[in-house]
Amino acid sequence: MNRKRIIGLLLVIFALLFPAPVPVHSAPAPQQTLLLYDSLAKGTPRDGNITELQRLLAAYSTKVTLLSLDEYKQGTLASYSSVITVINSEDLAITNKAYLEDADNYPGKVLHVGYNIPVKMKQSLQLSTAVFHGQYASLSIGEFSGVSLNVPDMPYIAASKATHAYGSFSFQGGSLQAPYAVSRGQYTYVPYLEKGNFSTVAMAYVLKDWLPSSAAPQTYLVLKEIYPFSDFELLEKTADRLYQNGIPFIASVRPVFGNTDFPAMERYLEALRIVQSRNGSIVVNAPAVRPPISLSDRSLKGKMNGFINVLVAGGIAPLGIGAEGYWTYDKEYAGAGMGFFDSAVLYPDEEARYMEQTDTSAVFASSLYSVTPEFLLSLRHTGKAMPQLPLDTAVVVDLPEDNEGLESMLHTVEQSWISFADYKQGAHKVVTDTNTIASVDGVIRMGGKALNVGYAPEVVDSDYQYQKEQVKSFTRLFSAQNQFFIVVIIISLLVFGSLLIIGYRMYRRKYLK
Repeated sequence: MNRKRIIGLLLVIFALLFPAPVPVHSAPAPQQTLLLYDSLAKGTPRDGNITELQRLLAAYSTKVTLLSLDEYKQGTLASYSSVITVINSEDLAITNKAYLEDADNYPGKVLHVGYNIPVKMKQSLQLSTAVFHGQYASLSIGEFSGVSLNVPDMPYIAASKATHAYGSFSFQGGSLQAPYAVSRGQYTYVPYLEKGNFSTVAMAYVLKDWLPSSAAPQTYLVLKEIYPFSDFELLEKTADRLYQNGIPFIASVRPVFGNTDFPAMERYLEALRIVQSRNGSIVVNAPAVRPPISLSDRSLKGKMNGFINVLVAGGIAPLGIGAEGYWTYDKEYAGAGMGFFDSAVLYPDEEARYMEQTDTSAVFASSLYSVTPEFLLSLRHTGKAMPQLPLDTAVVVDLPEDNEGLESMLHTVEQSWISFADYKQGAHKVVTDTNTIASVDGVIRMGGKALNVGYAPEVVDSDYQYQKEQVKSFTRLFSAQNQFFIVVIIISLLVFGSLLIIGYRMYRRKYLK
């Protein structure tokens, strides 16, 4: 009996000391969507709505494959569980037979934007459309109401038997009402999307339901255009003022790829340490792409790796990357430049300068959709506080150029009544060849050790030797020669002076006699 008890006790101890292994769950694969379009609508009001849709999808961590309908090949749809088709041309019919056949039998989710609605979608939604030939309409959705839009010749939903409607258009002084979008089963229809106006926010509401997204969206303040030659005193003052007002922020800083041991670089790091200590989170802004672009230049990865390591050595923890959206559709930029990060702030494209363009986007676990404070302030809404947009949003402002600009920026941020979130509270990870930086629930770890972001400013010594001291030959010999000649010259001057005095006295005696 005692033996059984002892064996049982040993088994219990063994179970406590060596618990059953917990199965490892790999990170879920990103959702993938095929984005098809008939034309880019260059020179029309719909110009840019494709890139805007790409940015919206990126904010929902969606891997997108972009493809023209003319280039569609048989069987492509079978690889995707969802498809978005954007038809910008009212007069151009879809003639690609391979697409028409595949689309007719497609079982996945379908989102159609614009003209030429598929027959099956029309039947499922019992949909009829019309074209508004006026100039202006107002759009309401979520907590936003009556936002005026310039919408000449816009298609709208005249009638449908959908199970869900999104928002509402109001035309002709309110005498005509129509939903912004409708959905039922696998089909969703959006008649209108234009870059730069409130329809992009309305589309974000549609995508939030269309894509599986459970995380609560947040809004962040991003301070952009921070360079090694910026006014650091003003940067530190900006960080102080935001900190005093209880506003957490993200600083998007430009990288430095050379001379990182110079005092100017140390002053840059010193300023960033102060920013970090004022509840500022650091992201690395992608370097500017200047033409000509050499396909043989593959130095970006090493440069970005080196700069991140310099930041870490200086006690600074970068948590993500800021870049124009087209970087995610470039094989070299996405891999060599953005591959260290799992979080990104994506800005609108100023000018796309691809090195190795690809049709499939890089995807990030955390991706922010950027807007300006002026855009948000132009939106009418219920209540005083700015409503939360349906996706993670970056409100982007440039670093002020002077004190007047600082006051103006603070006034704009304060009057927006936006509740800004702390970027460090999210999950972010950065990995280089020698360092790993991660943040969760406000705690930043570098190499597994928690980072104390508190920091007391230090003065950077400007006495720096910019060139190596050259090796000098015969230094001692020339030094001894110099000393010898100095002694000879001094003795000669003394002798010459003495002779002058003696001669003067002899001449004076002779003159007096």
